[in-house]
Amino acid sequence: MLVLLALRACARSGDDTSAAPVIESRRIDLAALTSTVRSGEPWSVIDGAMNGNATVVLANGRVLQLTDGTLGESTCLFPDVTNACVLLADTLGDGIVWFSLVSAPPSGSKELELPAITQLLDGVTYARLENGIEVPLLDRVSRRCEEESPNLSSFVQRHRDEHVTILDLDRGEVSAVRCTTG
Repeated sequence: MLVLLALRACARSGDDTSAAPVIESRRIDLAALTSTVRSGEPWSVIDGAMNGNATVVLANGRVLQLTDGTLGESTCLFPDVTNACVLLADTLGDGIVWFSLVSAPPSGSKELELPAITQLLDGVTYARLENGIEVPLLDRVSRRCEEESPNLSSFVQRHRDEHVTILDLDRGEVSAVRCTTG
């Protein structure tokens, strides 16, 4: 961890602004709709870490704690509203090592759209997305595109960043990829 922080500090202090940003990989082992995120005190995510404490109640009733200092990010605008967010997390037991709170799909949908796949991992059981998140794949990932692809690997090569990744919230795994260009 210290090495990573040192590398980031060096990268920020350099004059070369043409270098691509380093995206840290985060392997997700929990993807679930939240019932609500609540707290008796104000909380937020500042500079990639939790500021304050909050309780996450998942739609299945499981309760998890987001504690002060936990690494993460949040783009969900209304986390205290019922079924408004999805929690993507790297967990250790009931502890959250890293999390991302994102807006839930439209009501009734169990398909969460995520960024494009950049790399297939571990014998095509995981995929790394453009944002560095690594998500598990179903055995068979459907390809929703006018143009046929013989397999997921060729789809990813052919459609690089011209697709979205669909995560099935019931299964917690990627079930499909969909082209974003005609």
